[in-house]
Amino acid sequence: MYTPLPPPTTLRAAVELIWRDPTWWRKCLLHGALAITIIGLPLAVGFIMESYDNTRRGYPLPLPPWRDWTLRALTGIFALLIDLAFFLLPLMIGGLILGCSGLFLALAAQTALLAPVINTILALMGLVWLCFFMIGVAPIGRLLFAEEGQIERALSFETIRRALSAPYRIFFWRARLASLAAYLPAALLALMTGLLITFNAPLVVIGLAGWLVCSAGVFAQLVGAQLYVAAERQAQMTQRA
Repeated sequence: MYTPLPPPTTLRAAVELIWRDPTWWRKCLLHGALAITIIGLPLAVGFIMESYDNTRRGYPLPLPPWRDWTLRALTGIFALLIDLAFFLLPLMIGGLILGCSGLFLALAAQTALLAPVINTILALMGLVWLCFFMIGVAPIGRLLFAEEGQIERALSFETIRRALSAPYRIFFWRARLASLAAYLPAALLALMTGLLITFNAPLVVIGLAGWLVCSAGVFAQLVGAQLYVAAERQAQMTQRA
């Protein structure tokens, strides 16, 4: 029987909390297998979203059981839409600026400046992507979606405003740094998979390694869900105080 628990505020506490569910490794392997098929990716992401929701309500344990896969897949599609939206946003803005700049330089017969301008705009797009990644825009968008179930709010400027406004930005920044450390096993497994591909390992071995990468990624996102919910709660307490 599980009682309400506050979300863990440190990486170690979040990892230990996940480990308290005796079926954590089976659930991570299952959803890692779904994620590697691409078609099953919404189900894996929906599993993470259920963990966000349960943790916000005070019940991070047990990890979400397998149930109502249709609703889970739909939730996962919306969550992936949040990730995609904030990935495409810099691309759309950069493409618009690139097109206008290229047209202006062509009309002004300044084609010599075209290459430096393109390189500068591409560098700025990369910088915006890096900033979005470092401030954790996608996880914060998922958190807003789990909070009210309103996908339009998670896709709006509210997500960026929440990420940058005080006191949220401080706690979200700490959660981001801690959650990145949770991806270290997945990164090491991905490196190993890359080496297996380089040395032409059997396809079955590469597939198993990819499965482990996805499973480690699922585990890291479960840890991140705990940390971001804790960060949101700490920010709200600070704001009220």
